[in-house]
Amino acid sequence: MAKVITEFQERTSTDRKLSFGLYLVFLLVVVIMSGIITGIGWLFGGWGVGPVVTTAASTLVAIYLWWYNWLLYSRRNNHFNRIKRLKVSLSELLEEKTEVEKGTLNKADSFLERKEAPRPNILFFLWLILSYLGSFSNFLAPLGVISFAALIVGLVVLYYLTTDYYYHEQGEIAFLQRVTTALGKKGTALTATPSNPLHTRSFGLYIFLSIITLGIFLLYWAYVIFKDPNQHFDTHQVWESELEGIVEKLK
Repeated sequence: MAKVITEFQERTSTDRKLSFGLYLVFLLVVVIMSGIITGIGWLFGGWGVGPVVTTAASTLVAIYLWWYNWLLYSRRNNHFNRIKRLKVSLSELLEEKTEVEKGTLNKADSFLERKEAPRPNILFFLWLILSYLGSFSNFLAPLGVISFAALIVGLVVLYYLTTDYYYHEQGEIAFLQRVTTALGKKGTALTATPSNPLHTRSFGLYIFLSIITLGIFLLYWAYVIFKDPNQHFDTHQVWESELEGIVEKLK
């Protein structure tokens, strides 16, 4: 019985597109609502509710931002994990059907393995916790050190989200080219090179531009972190549609 490749069916759950425009619109709505709530709170500040309402409004914005950050971070891990398993499944099937050893198809690349390694969830939650504690640095000066630690951890997370997808896609292109060679023995062709490939992102340059523009460039940086995965998922839809058809013929 031919091997069933379940990873194809998992694409809808792991390759979820996130809209930067929708994120920005809702963020503006949340910020405006929070501003209104804060204004009302301070209007009745004499009753001592002003600071409480301000804190609640700020928390609302923070929850929204962290929720989206988590979606971006977790889908990176989910997609990379699925593709790792998909490569193994395809390699095993092609070894059976084309007699090309799966080790030849799914070659180990130490650099790519590091770029595609699962990023620990604890890292994200450490960023969240440190950022929360650092927010009290205005009241307790020693907590400024924690704010700096939160910044460092946050930059590490941003580095992963900014650079990993490009190298991941390059590794997939190399893998699919080897698959194409193997399928050539069966007279089957596969489109290995994407029509709209990702471009490498300079993390250092993005930090520099964010500093000299006083944070304005961060808006574009956020757009890139949304756009690149979505663009890569479009490429995957083309790749996997072709691969599913080829797998059906090989069974």
